[in-house]
Amino acid sequence: MLQDRHGEDIHNQVNATAIRRLAIGLFLAALSVTGFASTFVVGSELTKSCGVSPEVLSFLRFAIAGAAMLALRPEVPRAARDWLSIAWLGPVGTSLMAWFVFLGCARVSAANASMADALTPLMIFAAASVKVRRIDGRGIFGLLCGFLGALLVIQIIHRGGVALEAYSVGDVYVLLAAATWGVYTVWGRPLISRIGSQSFTTWTMLVGAAAIGVFLPFLDVAWPSDAKSWSLVACLAFVCTLMPFWTWNAAQKYLPVSLLGVTAYFTPVVAVALAAAFLGERATALQWLGTVFIIVSAVVETRGATRAG
Repeated sequence: MLQDRHGEDIHNQVNATAIRRLAIGLFLAALSVTGFASTFVVGSELTKSCGVSPEVLSFLRFAIAGAAMLALRPEVPRAARDWLSIAWLGPVGTSLMAWFVFLGCARVSAANASMADALTPLMIFAAASVKVRRIDGRGIFGLLCGFLGALLVIQIIHRGGVALEAYSVGDVYVLLAAATWGVYTVWGRPLISRIGSQSFTTWTMLVGAAAIGVFLPFLDVAWPSDAKSWSLVACLAFVCTLMPFWTWNAAQKYLPVSLLGVTAYFTPVVAVALAAAFLGERATALQWLGTVFIIVSAVVETRGATRAG
């Protein structure tokens, strides 16, 4: 009798710990989604209205955010293998990813550029499947629900049909941005467990900024030239970069990669909410339906994470 009660207490404690970790992870992911949701708006304004080059934005974004993180005195990795991982994950997941995003923003519509958010969970799932060589049916169902929901929210699918523009170089850039973020998330996970999210975020940002910064003197690029563009760069560095990158990497400690990937589907949902709050835009019935699909996707993945915990 006492053994049964003791076993039940241990089981309850384990469940409580799993739920607490899940709540912390989802909170961090929500902060990340909120920050990333504004990236396309700020990026489009900087590239189209202010005329700042994508290469410059990629450099400034991570140089400023990385320097701010460095002021917090992150742990310095000691193992050579950790620095080797940072050396390639930094450029791939920061400057290269951002460069692709801004190249897409400068060439295609906001709807098409937002496809990066819709494709990211699929790319994370694909990268994880390649790395662990395992495909989960529940995960596939959740991803497809979220992908359909994201297409409805960003109005790629609407009452008149499909609004995706004709195939263009800009669309390829968007696809590459999603792919590089998937690689950064999946292959960076073991390194985060060894050196921590703060250290991982700081050093990958700085290495990524340095990787693209060395080429800038040899390129014909346009820099921010007025107070408006520099204020937007500051917003890009702190609101759209430092906060979402740090919280995203921190969330990896608490959430399985499948669930963390699905949270990216909420980025276009938050973007629509911000547009409604600040621009007076209203969501359509199909956009609300898309939100329902995304919630279903998140519930499926969350239930799986709870059982695994």
